[in-house]
Amino acid sequence: MFFFRKNTRTNKNRDFYYVTKHNLIYLTTMKAFKLALLLLIVSFPLNFSIELAVSSSDGVSNYSTSRSVTYQVEINFTLTHLSGSNGDYLFKFSRLNDRQPNSSLTQYSGPYQESELQYSSIIGSDNDPFIYRDRFNNTYDIFNGTSLSSNDTITLNQQYEVTLNEVFFNNVNTSEIGVYDTSDEMFSLYCNNSELYYERDDININAKSYSIVNPSDNPIVKAQKINDWVVDHLVYSDSLPAQEKGAKWAYDNQLGDCSEYSSLMITLLRCQGIPARKVTGFVITNNPSIVPQLGQEWSFYTRSDGQYNLLGHAWVEYYVPNIGWIACDPTWDENGDYFNYIDYFHLNLNIGAWFSMPGLPDESEFPHPGIVYSVTSTFDYEYNLNLKVISTDTDITEMIVIIVVVSIVGVVIIGVTLLIRSNRKKRKLHEQASNY
Repeated sequence: MFFFRKNTRTNKNRDFYYVTKHNLIYLTTMKAFKLALLLLIVSFPLNFSIELAVSSSDGVSNYSTSRSVTYQVEINFTLTHLSGSNGDYLFKFSRLNDRQPNSSLTQYSGPYQESELQYSSIIGSDNDPFIYRDRFNNTYDIFNGTSLSSNDTITLNQQYEVTLNEVFFNNVNTSEIGVYDTSDEMFSLYCNNSELYYERDDININAKSYSIVNPSDNPIVKAQKINDWVVDHLVYSDSLPAQEKGAKWAYDNQLGDCSEYSSLMITLLRCQGIPARKVTGFVITNNPSIVPQLGQEWSFYTRSDGQYNLLGHAWVEYYVPNIGWIACDPTWDENGDYFNYIDYFHLNLNIGAWFSMPGLPDESEFPHPGIVYSVTSTFDYEYNLNLKVISTDTDITEMIVIIVVVSIVGVVIIGVTLLIRSNRKKRKLHEQASNY
């Protein structure tokens, strides 16, 4: 009897020990699982971006930067004179803008495009090329050819290192929005005047702008309402001619491409006293879901025979005091969320207004290349633009996501394994106890 009771007590103690150990493992596993679940929830945004909020002393604030991609950009242009007036040419090429808060040329601009010219070579020009800066602070290379014989060429070769950043203005503290200084030059450039393609004095457009917004709305709310109205009002068409149509035409016809979307939004903003301007250039891809990879390359071209694959594009910036110039793309906003946001696929060449040049056959908002020539001249030209990804923090983001996910899976697997082992020991213990 004594021996039996002693063993029973021992088995019960042992059983209690294993049950307690099982409970402890179970509780530990559940805590680990809850922690893993919390990590998953917290880390979920990493699949999209790691945002860094920035407050700047350069008149730009309340923006966040997430992913960025650095490209090596090579531009190669060659024109071959075939016949006619000997080399009666003038060339005007816009440089890639450097868009960041501490740039004196792009004051109050977010860090959309950090551009550094690494080299520039122009061969075949009769006169020394020179750099020209227009009233919108765009920078151009100007050169000519006045004594070209048959089959003579002029070439331009440039290389840039360009970092394009994802920039968000989606968490602006409205209490920090300042008061417009209407005496500032930006109002004469981007707000006060009705001009070609931006008909802010049109009665219908002006009235429509006041019906879209409320007088008490702050500039960002007004911009949001105007952006949404433009997206709803216009139907996108990719069959319009290259010649710009302007805001009034877009308003009346309820039709447009990126140019008309931008012109109409800009004009409605200007009617509300909000400085706004068009940004032109091209997009590297029209599929914003692509995540650029290290070493990935893109090649674009346009030729004198009319063949091209350049994705010319236009979008909008509007100005808010103490916040800065805010970029949005009303055309892409139709199928995404591009209000107060710009990605790392928009490459900027020109800001301000439509591009013109004395003698240029057609006015254009895409000033690349700009060629003025004698009507008696015949020529061939080819413009090539090549981009290669040389660094990207999207790889770091993906690595962090992978590490977090693997860690979560590891914790869950270890916890389940311990739980299974504990259950096996518990069953064996009960079997042993039932044999006494």
